[in-house]
Amino acid sequence: MSEYRQTVLDRVVAAFSPQAALARMHARARLDAAFGYDGGRRDRRGLKRWRPSTGSADADTLRDLPDLRGRSRDLARNAPIAVGAISTTTTGVVGEGLKLQATIDTGALGITPEQADIYQREQEREWDVFCATSDFTRVQSFAEMQQLAMSSALESGDVFAFRRFRLDSGDVYGTKIQLVEADRVSNPNWQQDTDKISGGVEINADGVPVAYHLTNRHPGGLRGAGLKWTAVQARTDIGIQTVLHVFERKRPEQTRGVPFLAPVIEHIKQLSTYSTAEVDAAVVSSFMTAVVESSADEENSDPVIGEKDSSLASNEVKLGPGAVISLAPGEKLASFNPERPNVNFDAFVKPFCREIGVALDLPVELLLKAFTASYSASRAALELAWMSWRRRRAWFAGRFCQPVYEWMMEEAVASGRLNRPGFFSDPVIRAAWCGALWIGPQRQSLNPYQEAQADALDIQTGTKTIEQVCMERTGGDFEKKNEQRAREQKARQAAGLGVAPVAGTPTPDP
Repeated sequence: MSEYRQTVLDRVVAAFSPQAALARMHARARLDAAFGYDGGRRDRRGLKRWRPSTGSADADTLRDLPDLRGRSRDLARNAPIAVGAISTTTTGVVGEGLKLQATIDTGALGITPEQADIYQREQEREWDVFCATSDFTRVQSFAEMQQLAMSSALESGDVFAFRRFRLDSGDVYGTKIQLVEADRVSNPNWQQDTDKISGGVEINADGVPVAYHLTNRHPGGLRGAGLKWTAVQARTDIGIQTVLHVFERKRPEQTRGVPFLAPVIEHIKQLSTYSTAEVDAAVVSSFMTAVVESSADEENSDPVIGEKDSSLASNEVKLGPGAVISLAPGEKLASFNPERPNVNFDAFVKPFCREIGVALDLPVELLLKAFTASYSASRAALELAWMSWRRRRAWFAGRFCQPVYEWMMEEAVASGRLNRPGFFSDPVIRAAWCGALWIGPQRQSLNPYQEAQADALDIQTGTKTIEQVCMERTGGDFEKKNEQRAREQKARQAAGLGVAPVAGTPTPDP
């Protein structure tokens, strides 16, 4: 029977008519059993002691974040499964860096597609120039910063990008991006979280971030004393965004991000410890081929004599390949079978990894980099991974790449390098000029020929465009590829080779 709670009316009825009160109690219990959730019952053995937290998103996460980050980073350094999960996800989402394909809204701007094509090529060229010098520390290109921002957001839960300006000698653009690790944004002087400032993020009455409190250096740096906090405004007075907070919000009103590995930290740690223990056991077993048997009356005989060093106790012998030991009188060697390597290791580890993969949205084939199942199973695994990566790519492009592109466009138009009428006067016009697609790694193919035939049929029936196929299967820009194909055809004709044959047709004689 579920837990029964008396109301005021129940107590009044019980005072005048205990039988009526008992009937009410039984009726309510039957209703609870008929319509309630089993998972919410408190009378079941497996659930009666389960009292999880019902706090807000920040109450459930902020106190645990320092430990979650530290443990996540430790696993990302030392646990192969964790290293692979973060690396595989980063590669699948970002790859070599998301490529810009400018897509100007011709209807909103009232220009022809031919004019838009010229403008788009101009913006893409300016973007390439900007990307070469966009790092505030002058160490990475923007493509490399994308990889770092993605992996850091996965490892730590979030990462910050601050807009800075510094026009160095030889630079075309002064706008720079400074990537800041999650730990540097915290409450001033380690104050308690409040409704106004939580996790270093200051919000207004509507829950909108208005400032980020940034330390002058990493609190875990070589010199931790003398930290100072600076409040960096999220937007300027005219509404221009100055800070990008890259994190994936899991719950409404969540202020800070949670590490990618958070749900499986304990699983990965235990698996890593077990794997290390198995390796150690196999190594020790390779050194031991026999054990010494002593009779009962030889209990006080001298210990076994073998190779020694200063780190060993008096009754210890150093093991190693080809080690030779001598025995005391009355002792003999007996066979020793440690049963290592463990033949059940893989059968135990793989189901464990499957659980980890479910939590991280990574099929076990991708997590272990082992495609040992059938073709259809392997293809299904790649398709599931692709769906997850495509979702994360859209999130990352919107949170990081697109805002940085708009920063570049602002400086390009303000400095006169690009002439874009109406850019600063109308937000709709500005958005039309800044339209973009972000092209990432193409979907992996297990049977390219079969998929190419399917794409050709989709193009023929109008289900897909050639540009869409280029983006999904091979990456790159259709127009650039088309221009390259035209140059190749001219080169073939100039060399007397004729037009390149279409796949599946016989090659004509020259």
